[in-house]
Amino acid sequence: MSQKKRSTGELISTIVFFLFGLWLIQEGINRYNLGDHVTGLVGIIGGCLSALAAFRFKIQNIWENRRK
Repeated sequence: MSQKKRSTGELISTIVFFLFGLWLIQEGINRYNLGDHVTGLVGIIGGCLSALAAFRFKIQNIWENRRK
């Protein structure tokens, strides 16, 4: 099974999406605990989506293999 070589840009964007997602989740939790529930939940949801976006290439490969 051959594996597609990833570019440096893909690697950098994956790392940024993942780290920003973790940071945003932490900020959302902090805001939620301080009583700002709406902003906290939006931060947590946004952080989860950003962390999920870090795996977009893996998700794309799984989706393409499933469609075949």
